[in-house]
Amino acid sequence: MDTIHEEGWVRLYRKIQRSAVFQNEGLLKVWIWCMVKANHEDRWIPVSTGKGTTEVLVKRGQFVFGRKSAARALGMDESTVYKRMQKLTTMGNCNIQSNTHYSLVTVLNYGPYQGGESKQVTGKVTPKEHPSNTNKNYKNEKNNNGRPKKETDPRVREFLNFWGETFQRETGQPYVFTYGKEGQLVKELLKVHPLQTIQDATGQFFRDEQCKRRGLTIGIFRQEVNRLLTLKGLDPLEQARREIYGG
Repeated sequence: MDTIHEEGWVRLYRKIQRSAVFQNEGLLKVWIWCMVKANHEDRWIPVSTGKGTTEVLVKRGQFVFGRKSAARALGMDESTVYKRMQKLTTMGNCNIQSNTHYSLVTVLNYGPYQGGESKQVTGKVTPKEHPSNTNKNYKNEKNNNGRPKKETDPRVREFLNFWGETFQRETGQPYVFTYGKEGQLVKELLKVHPLQTIQDATGQFFRDEQCKRRGLTIGIFRQEVNRLLTLKGLDPLEQARREIYGG
């Protein structure tokens, strides 16, 4: 997470001289740092959770933010970095989403700033940008015996990518994956149902009141998917009755 982006470039428009950010040297430094840190394409990033490491889908125009690492990179104390990041947020330059493990910064209007609006933060990852391609180290991980892991069914990664996007869209928060366990659950689902079928059921899962009460996790989805697929074929009134009274 402390890796410095040393390759490539970012655009900086001359009209920034007329912005409020430009009038504050410290704020300008943090803003330019945000632009440099932001991904130019969707990538899966390993993030420490305190109990291990998970991978987070970080989209174009986003980056994982840590106050300590930012303070080191910028040569500022943590409280100053925090205040300036908050200032950029209130000014509409960026947005910060946090959970118990990490914060995700989105540079607003990154597409117009850097070109290629079609790959803006809201865009979906295409097959060419699939996490199995963008994160080369994933295939090189080793198991406990020191042997390289077998390549995962690409449909598993595709569904996890789809799940992460749907979760963030529906809840406004990034999903923290447990890849070994949840990847196996998805693999089991794909033995029974086509990929498109479980993707279709995902949308219903996030709208279903029973699922919301139980928790919006892949484990709960695995337990509820057959019920959801059954409900999908019912008349809307019958579906509502079953959700209220069970059965």
